[in-house]
Amino acid sequence: MRLTKDLEAFSEGSIKKKIVTVFTNPCFHCVCLFRLSNLLSRLHLGAFAKMIWYLNRLLYHVDIDYRANIAGGLVIKHGLGLVIGKDVETRGCVTLYQGVTLGGANRIREYEGKQIDQPILKDGVVVFTDAKIFGPVVIGKNNKIKAGQIVSSDIPDKE
Repeated sequence: MRLTKDLEAFSEGSIKKKIVTVFTNPCFHCVCLFRLSNLLSRLHLGAFAKMIWYLNRLLYHVDIDYRANIAGGLVIKHGLGLVIGKDVETRGCVTLYQGVTLGGANRIREYEGKQIDQPILKDGVVVFTDAKIFGPVVIGKNNKIKAGQIVSSDIPDKE
């Protein structure tokens, strides 16, 4: 189901755009490989998950850890150099541009009753080129992270 939501987000609902996306969009293809590696990881087939993750790195130059908890609706624009750490979580549709890094900073905090050490991005977040989000931070709904911005503290929801 997450992959169908990804396709919807990439194509914005248009049948023609869906067909073009499936056959010609390398950013969508790297999301597909991430979904496959994530599925294999959840099925406790870690070695196969890691092989698909590695293939994704070789083919598309993106490093999306197969253990990341990425909700459906992930859109990658010009994904070269994208890095997403293993405990990153998204909650809704998120758009990421080239060179974005989402990862830990050797800090742990409690959020909603669980320990987190990497970012949580909520619905509608857009992270522009070369922005970095480090540590156990929560980026609220509908925020836009500027190109080149470094974020290491929470940003509240934006209406």
